[in-house]
Amino acid sequence: MSNETLGFYNRNAAAYAANEGAGNPRLFSFLRHCPPGGKVLELGTGAGVDAAAMIQAAFDLDATDGSSALAAIASERLGRTVRTMLFDQLDAKEAYDGVYACASLTHVPRSDLPRVIQRVHRALRHCGVAWANFKAGACEGTDALGRHYSYLSEQRLLDLWSEAAPWASIETEAWLGGAYDGKETRWLAVTAIR
Repeated sequence: MSNETLGFYNRNAAAYAANEGAGNPRLFSFLRHCPPGGKVLELGTGAGVDAAAMIQAAFDLDATDGSSALAAIASERLGRTVRTMLFDQLDAKEAYDGVYACASLTHVPRSDLPRVIQRVHRALRHCGVAWANFKAGACEGTDALGRHYSYLSEQRLLDLWSEAAPWASIETEAWLGGAYDGKETRWLAVTAIR
């Protein structure tokens, strides 16, 4: 994640948290791939909305965020520590039943995505599931708020994940939704099983 993107989230953490909304309706389809009570790593917890839902559903959650300010807000909300961790600091090996990254890996520069995907793959146990969503588009760029995005086509998303690691299966999905900047956004997601 770029310093500018991280700086945005640290400077605007309170406003971002106040605007985070109801959470990701696709969270529970991800959780259905995990064993009941399974260990889940969340990359990019934000204010902890989806984390709270996972904890309430009795999953063993390891919540992380690259922004120390958002991690502090989420820690207070959840009543437990949310670790400050950048994606390239993920060094777990076969430790998780699921890795969940809602609107977070989309900030990784495209050239760094294969290494991050490899780290996610390595962190999963056999048959573990990874779920991540990205803003759709054709190139990398910075939005009006100064955040870096790796905009991807559905085929490019599939190719990146397929080429980065030996997944047992990969599926993609697409939908129209919202975003923090208030613009209608086409989202793409990948569900990959190790």
